[in-house]
Amino acid sequence: MTVPAQNTPSPSRVMAIAISSAFLIGLDAMVVAPLIPAIAEDTGAPARLGGLLVSMYALLFALSAPLFGALSDRLGRRRILTIGLVVFVVGNALTGVGLNFGFLLACRAVSGLGAAMIMPSVYAMISDTHPFEQRGKAIGKVVAGLLSSSVVGVPIGSYLAYLTSWSAAFFVIAAATAVVLVLVLVLLPEMAGPSAGKPQKTSAAKAVLGMVRSAVSTPAVLFVLACTLLWAAALYGLFSNIGTFYAERFHLNEAQAGLTIMGSGAGSMAGALLGGRIADRVGKRTVMVVAALVAATGVIATPLIGDNLVLVLIAFIAWGTAVGIGQPCLTALVSELRPEIRGTALALNSSAQYLGMMLATSLAALLLERGASFVVIGVICGVCALLVLPLLAGIKGAAGTVAAQEKQAAQEVAR
Repeated sequence: MTVPAQNTPSPSRVMAIAISSAFLIGLDAMVVAPLIPAIAEDTGAPARLGGLLVSMYALLFALSAPLFGALSDRLGRRRILTIGLVVFVVGNALTGVGLNFGFLLACRAVSGLGAAMIMPSVYAMISDTHPFEQRGKAIGKVVAGLLSSSVVGVPIGSYLAYLTSWSAAFFVIAAATAVVLVLVLVLLPEMAGPSAGKPQKTSAAKAVLGMVRSAVSTPAVLFVLACTLLWAAALYGLFSNIGTFYAERFHLNEAQAGLTIMGSGAGSMAGALLGGRIADRVGKRTVMVVAALVAATGVIATPLIGDNLVLVLIAFIAWGTAVGIGQPCLTALVSELRPEIRGTALALNSSAQYLGMMLATSLAALLLERGASFVVIGVICGVCALLVLPLLAGIKGAAGTVAAQEKQAAQEVAR
């Protein structure tokens, strides 16, 4: 199910905007990890509490994404995306000011609020402009854009921080987001959501709550959301502290830690592109099973191996690649289950992702501050990845039913 043709801009323009936006969201979330030791030193905060910077960002995203996803269904994708980009610029510019650790936490919350407007709108726009049989591949490209930030952006940001200050990375993100904002205003027409043009018999608040209620009343959607939450926890519980891990275990500085993240990010980006294509052919659940097993093995092995940097990097890259393979599968699955409220369902999926990030990073910060080893964090993340496997059974059949409905609808339109 796609939006009406008169509301549909060029798919290539949508893809360009989507990848650019996703890249900046990914960069903003990931660049913090290698910078935490420097931020902690400047602000006087314990380095092992630095993961809370990710937690605050993720918390605001998780709480607000469903609201903005539903609003994009009602008010239009472009409008919510534009507002989100403005908020994101402000949040990152203020982060760069960096007065103290408490102020930074508040700034990361503002950035998370902007990201919560951007990503659901981006995924909904991609799903609106690409048919079902191409959606896994299309979403895989966006996820690859999100993850490619760790290949290009994070190492550059880390090196820039090493040469100047960690604040510079956030000022650059704010400036680049402002450029994307201009491109959105110039290249994209207003893109009506599925609810646009219909008689509005209820208030906006009731309509938004109704769409959220409708999405969460679908069992298969709930299963996908649970998978997404666990998948994010499997990544970010250890990843948000990876800069501290490399600094303590191997004495790497910000620039060197950024290079290790580049390797993992390259695997994630390749995994997202490959995973989306394979999932369209052999099925998303099948791909998820393999990805979960590899991700669990990699994240447990990364801190467990010991002082052999080469072997640690191999495990780190394998873990990142598996996460990249699985992420577009889950996003594509949720986009197929309730097409009439796709923006809402995708927003809930993003909310689940960032809720998993927030819970995992907060728990990791608490455990590490109390003296737990990185091995404990790795095992917890590995268990989260494995818990996805039984949940996949609850999704069986639902995506196939919706796919058949979409194909039937498309054939009827063609006739």
